Amino acid sequence: MNPTQEIREHILSHYLKGQAPEGFDDDYPLLDEGILDSLAIMKLIAWLEKHFSIEFGDHDIVSEHFGTVRALAGFIRQKRAVSEDN
Repeated sequence: MNPTQEIREHILSHYLKGQAPEGFDDDYPLLDEGILDSLAIMKLIAWLEKHFSIEFGDHDIVSEHFGTVRALAGFIRQKRAVSEDN
């Protein structure tokens, strides 16, 4: 499974209780639709760090990274690539 699928399934099961809203896809606005709030983001960060073996810095916690599943997956790929380069 790729990061996009894993993140989508995690959000669906933990934040939407398995009930996807109409039109839920990788570009669905998670923040604008209230699926992720500040507490949910902190919980999601903890899961992302553990699941993908990455670390978030304070500068990483910006709305652009949490706006959609696609944005989150792209950010995770970027963090993993940087981690592998070091």
